[in-house]
Amino acid sequence: MSDAMLDDRAALLDLLARWDRWLDESRFTADETAAIFTPDAEAVTPGGLSRGIDALTAQAARGRSNWAVTQHLHTNPAVELDGDRAAVDLNRLIFLVAHDPAGTPATVPAPALTLGERCRVEATRTADGWRITRLGGTLLWASDPEVLARATARGRAAAAQAG
Repeated sequence: MSDAMLDDRAALLDLLARWDRWLDESRFTADETAAIFTPDAEAVTPGGLSRGIDALTAQAARGRSNWAVTQHLHTNPAVELDGDRAAVDLNRLIFLVAHDPAGTPATVPAPALTLGERCRVEATRTADGWRITRLGGTLLWASDPEVLARATARGRAAAAQAG
């Protein structure tokens, strides 16, 4: 593998890590989103379909608001490079910690829900580096399908109200 290909793979893996931190640290500003996604990017998630920076930002913020803490981890990335385009197939583990009903955070909170997902991320090289153009996943398992169903319903209801 050439040095350029190794550099691209490293940049793509860094992009995935920045995507995870964007979600987990609630970095939902247009600038932060644009540092990860192209202006016309599309995401298909349990919260629905979103296109464009504003919609991606709003959808992520809605989904994240259901949880006090999230942790997104990606594993086993398989990177396919084709010039200035790339596709990465990976597994994702997602840990979601509920808001404390009493309003006081636990010293060491435990996840209310853990998810396993197979995900495909498509990216393109831009003048500012690699950016995600499309992502989607298939949920493989959930530690509590009822909690997942309620959270997904809340996200869809919020999206419908937002118009």
